[in-house]
Amino acid sequence: MTTGMVTKCPACDTVFRVTPDQLLARDGKVRCGRCMTVFDAAKALARVAEEAQVPASLVLEPPGPVPAAPRAPEEPREKDYGPAPRQLSLDDLYPPEEPRPPVSRWWAAASVMMVFLLAGQAAYFYRADLATQYPGLKPHLVQLCQALRCKVLPPQRLYGENGAKQITIEASDLEIDDPARPGIIRLTATLRNYARHDLAYPAVDLVLTNTKEHTLARRIFLPQDYLERGRDVAAGIAASAEVTIRLVLDTGELNPAGFRLDLLPAPQP
Repeated sequence: MTTGMVTKCPACDTVFRVTPDQLLARDGKVRCGRCMTVFDAAKALARVAEEAQVPASLVLEPPGPVPAAPRAPEEPREKDYGPAPRQLSLDDLYPPEEPRPPVSRWWAAASVMMVFLLAGQAAYFYRADLATQYPGLKPHLVQLCQALRCKVLPPQRLYGENGAKQITIEASDLEIDDPARPGIIRLTATLRNYARHDLAYPAVDLVLTNTKEHTLARRIFLPQDYLERGRDVAAGIAASAEVTIRLVLDTGELNPAGFRLDLLPAPQP
């Protein structure tokens, strides 16, 4: 029976067969083939019979660089994205406007005066409409006209916004005033204001016709021609009121058989 040498791994207690060449290769340093531990095989030598059962698959190798043990996968780290972005404020979204140069006091005063001047011109030219639509302004407009030597007159409107007549002839008649003088005739007409505000007196357009309704003569009478003495022409016809006019005409030898009567806008007095 021959004998051999064996050694034992101090880490895992695995027994290995060892030869003198292996002991001399690295001064007895060997690596365990199971747990990869490097140890001194000379310190754990033992002699066993050749027929002793030693695992043939377990061999000793000269110690070399120990292979790096596989690293456990590292847990994913959160990426560093730097500091958090700053929250924008309303000042960032809408930066303050650059300071404007101060406006001259003289320029500001001139602008105010221009506004008052324009307002005064509008009040002057539209005084009739303003007094009609805003009765509370009429006393102030009258004071303004006293300074400017003008008048606040009722508007001259024969038709409303819807096209309906605002001043109509309610009744009219033409008759001989004196039987002894057949050429002298009297015209009587009643005018009515259907508006809700005062209106200026209109002009009266009179046409005299013969028996065939042909025109014999025509004349336009202004308010100062047909109104009674003492009546204020500028006052106009009051809202929802009537006024009766009378005219005595000398037709000479025309001998009219009929007439036509119409209303026209009259010039402001």
